[in-house]
Amino acid sequence: MGPARLIASKDLKLRIRDRSAIIVGVVAPLGLAVIFNAILGGVSGGDFVPAFAVANLDQGPVGAAFVDVLEQIDADGIIEIGGEPASEAEATTLAEEGVVSAAIILPQGLSEAVQAQEPIGIVVIADPDNPVSAEIARSLAAGFASEIRVAQLAVVTAIESSDAAIGPEQIAQLAEEAAAGLPEAISVGAVETTTRELDLATFFAAAMSVFFLFFTVSFGVNGLLEEQQQGTAQRLIAAPIRQSSIVSGKAIVSFALGIVSMTILIVTSSLLLGADWGNPIGVGLLVVAGVFSATGLMMVVAAYAKTPEQAGNLQAILAVGLGMLGGIFFPGSLGTGVLSYVAYISPHRWFLVGLGDLAGGDDLPVILPSLLGLIAFGLISWAFAMTRFRSRGIAT
Repeated sequence: MGPARLIASKDLKLRIRDRSAIIVGVVAPLGLAVIFNAILGGVSGGDFVPAFAVANLDQGPVGAAFVDVLEQIDADGIIEIGGEPASEAEATTLAEEGVVSAAIILPQGLSEAVQAQEPIGIVVIADPDNPVSAEIARSLAAGFASEIRVAQLAVVTAIESSDAAIGPEQIAQLAEEAAAGLPEAISVGAVETTTRELDLATFFAAAMSVFFLFFTVSFGVNGLLEEQQQGTAQRLIAAPIRQSSIVSGKAIVSFALGIVSMTILIVTSSLLLGADWGNPIGVGLLVVAGVFSATGLMMVVAAYAKTPEQAGNLQAILAVGLGMLGGIFFPGSLGTGVLSYVAYISPHRWFLVGLGDLAGGDDLPVILPSLLGLIAFGLISWAFAMTRFRSRGIAT
């Protein structure tokens, strides 16, 4: 391993001097993580609490009941009532300007419509930049309206089944009894999910890190092609060292660059973005396995490419394709369906799933499938690469 270490030491010094590995391995992924967080709301590890404006133009019992429900949810810290505008226009302005995530408007005459057994309509004006919050507001309005309709149906059924005439006071009493027998119109609580998701700050820090990891490790393995292009490869092959030491030296460079860049990104994103990567031991194991996998895949490309330029192009295609398939740009988008299974042919997916399992607070054994998946990618890729290098007379 002495010659391999010397080769690796020489290449590492070159990469540090030209700063290309620093830009690709640290500056670019950290910068994109910051940009993505800024675009999608700048979530930094805290709880997601959407703010709603509530315009109660009804001023009747139905509107008051809905406001009471929202105030209770607000007291539980699940949503925030960010204002009570006096008109629909004011509520719309608050939502469209992004002051609140959405505006819920209880129209005038809502209580009278309910008592008259007429359809009810609760208006939701959404901030286009907060689709998730808007969907929550619509769900709250739809849940309340649905329970009101059930109460209306119960009253209508009681009236139609009665042989005697029913007056307004009796109708009101029936409506009150029907409403009292309904389950809570809106209930919010913890739900145990089958999959775990990282918060946005952690997700984009991890996604950009593993995405650029593949470009970072390519600096080392592509050194073989650069040596051939510069005419120094023949000198190394003619030297009294095993040719496999040449390949090993380049692989050590890739592995070292990957480990250092990932470590810097983990520490920096935790300090600057508030990213929570989880159990340090588990994260360390995933990083080592991820770097091993990335090095193996990029080495396969280098083994079959003829020039550094060709290798760089093919490696970029492979890294981008596997990254998109693994869901690095779309948090939570691959949770169900056929695509969720196809995504596991990407090492990026295994890495993000492992971090998600750690985020769920589970013990280290839960990341074992992700570790095995990443290691399998590395072992298979290394076997293909070494076979190709031997056929080219480099790794004998």
